[in-house]
Amino acid sequence: MSLFKPSELHEFLNEMGIRPKKGLSQNFLIDGNVLRKMVAAANLSEGELVLEIGPGPGVLTEALLATGAEVIAIEKDEKLAHYLERLQNGKLQVIEADFRTINLEHLLKDRRAKVLANIPYHLTGWILQKLLPRYDQIESIHLMIQREVAERCIAKIGSKEYSSFTLFTNYHSKARLIHKVPPSCFYPKPKVESALLELKLKPADGGAAYKWLFTLIRTAFQKRRKMVRSSLRTFASIAEIEQALISIGRAPTARPQELTLEDFSRLSKLIEAEKK
Repeated sequence: MSLFKPSELHEFLNEMGIRPKKGLSQNFLIDGNVLRKMVAAANLSEGELVLEIGPGPGVLTEALLATGAEVIAIEKDEKLAHYLERLQNGKLQVIEADFRTINLEHLLKDRRAKVLANIPYHLTGWILQKLLPRYDQIESIHLMIQREVAERCIAKIGSKEYSSFTLFTNYHSKARLIHKVPPSCFYPKPKVESALLELKLKPADGGAAYKWLFTLIRTAFQKRRKMVRSSLRTFASIAEIEQALISIGRAPTARPQELTLEDFSRLSKLIEAEKK
């Protein structure tokens, strides 16, 4: 049964007595071309470990197993988790659980995984914040997500999509939008456009300097229409912030969307030095 074909997916869901749950963002992929692009983008090899979040009926799961990869599939829906066992070939581990309860360090142990998933869109921000800082355990991430969120991840400096989340994504990974996906590729059709996003993780410092940097970035973008010298004045005087901006080659009237990740990194060090 090819569950990416609408007629066969409908038959399967009817047989199982399953109706897609809006609360779980269950929009199942029904386009074979998109499915193949998603798997090809991950460049999987025999024996590689893949973590799949919210596999649903198992359309992507089956395609992943066909590459020879080992798959850990985490599915919250009891019926769907049970039915995934039909794909068992010795390389599939099905975990019936909410992904938010999973201890990834314990699950992956000493192995690194690639993540591929058509994730619940309402959990996108939470999932990315959980996965992106885990370079030691995760090599790459390929997600089907809301197009608007994907565009924030790859946004250019100065654009309206450029945000603190853009900088967070860029700090931890190299992001690329692979393919835009219309609502017609899913059942039921979501009300938003989707996109396949690739994130190749890179090592990053998670210490005190990291926390301070993103405290500064988030504070600046909370008032993105204001000049940085104004939005950051709780950390230093306006004169000190202006001088720091001039020192990094930016105008003293700069707004957060005009600064790169490197700019913020240098700015955070200068402001920190002023505090000592």
